[in-house]
Amino acid sequence: MSDISIVIASHSGYGHTAQIATAVADGARSIAGTQVQPVDVASLSDADWELMDAADAIIFGTPTYMGTASGAFHAFAEASSKRWMTRAWSDKLAAGFTNSGSMSGDKLHTLQYLSLLAAQHGMLWVSLNLLPGWNTTTS
Repeated sequence: MSDISIVIASHSGYGHTAQIATAVADGARSIAGTQVQPVDVASLSDADWELMDAADAIIFGTPTYMGTASGAFHAFAEASSKRWMTRAWSDKLAAGFTNSGSMSGDKLHTLQYLSLLAAQHGMLWVSLNLLPGWNTTTS
C-alpha cells in the first residue's frame, strides 16, 4: 500500500479547534503510511495551497461562531474557488470537524456547510458512521 497524504485545513480562534486538529492528526498518523500536514487557513501560503492540491484527503476544521464556520474559514472557502474552477480537489476524500462553547451552538449547520463545500469541489465526504450521541436506554 502506498503512502496516504492528508491535510488538516483548519482555523482556531481560541485554541480549542487546534486541540481537536492535533487529535485528528494523531489518529490519522497512527495508520501506517499516513502523512499528515496541518494548514492554518487564516494564513495560507502558496506552499499550503500546493499541499492541499497534492493531498489524497483534506479534513476541514473550524470553530462554530454564531451558527456557522468562522470568518477566517469562510474566507478560505471563498479563496478555494480557484481550485473549484480547475476541479483540483475533485475525487479527493473530505471530512470535517467543529466545536463551540455550548452543547448546541448550531454545530450541525457548520458540519453541513463543510460537507457542502466538499460537494462543490467534487470531493467524497467521509463520515464517522456513528449513531447519534447522548441517547441512553435502560432495560
